[in-house]
Amino acid sequence: MSSEEKNNTKQSNHDDAQDSPELITKRIYVLALTLAVGFSVIWILPKSESMKVSCLSRHLPMQFDTMIGKRVDITGKELQILAKDTEFERTQFTNSANPYHPPVEVSVVFSGKDLNNSIHRPERCLRSQGWNFVKERTVVLANVFPDGSDLPVREIVCKKPVMRDDGSSFEAMRVQYYTFFGHSGITESHYGRTFQDMKDRLFKGFDQQWAYATFSVPVTQVYVDQGLMRDGPGAFTLEQSEELLEKFIRKLGPLVVDRSRKE
Repeated sequence: MSSEEKNNTKQSNHDDAQDSPELITKRIYVLALTLAVGFSVIWILPKSESMKVSCLSRHLPMQFDTMIGKRVDITGKELQILAKDTEFERTQFTNSANPYHPPVEVSVVFSGKDLNNSIHRPERCLRSQGWNFVKERTVVLANVFPDGSDLPVREIVCKKPVMRDDGSSFEAMRVQYYTFFGHSGITESHYGRTFQDMKDRLFKGFDQQWAYATFSVPVTQVYVDQGLMRDGPGAFTLEQSEELLEKFIRKLGPLVVDRSRKE
């Protein structure tokens, strides 16, 4: 065997040894430990005396464009799962110029000091309420704000059976968009919000209030399909409901989000 072949054999054996299951397992443990230590450092950082407020306005306007708002009561069950200093508001908007448009419901939740018990993914609540997801995706609404910035949202299309008093049932369907608002950052991702919060605490030295907003509208075409309402201008397909919701957000967004803050 030539010296070159011997060297190649040694190198191959060396590579096999480096990629052995034992070494791979050790690398995984080291990586996991490094990440755990890194994340732990975030939580032991000293907290500031006060939080920087969310860029989302605390209160929704009760009238804008052709939309008229009406406050909706928050149920006791919803409040029970949130920290006591959490602020919660829900408003239903109807279109005064077109009574056939289905109402748009907007919910906003503002975190308190206990972020983990104030802000969570809406998916958890929806599933616990019996909604079944038929479509999920991330949507980026381009140029929503005056500075030309975009609004990323998470879309959920869901269905659930609704029971009548006589024991019969029908199917309801809704489109929902949601996103999270920090002091300056906006993200549709729960994990993106977590990392943004960590980054700001570590590199900028401040705590911040987070808020999340959900925008939802019923898909009324399903009622036509089930014989519950007549076909006509009040019947909105899924695509039409998505378009209606996007237009609504484009009108409301610049009124309630402060994009003048620097990242």
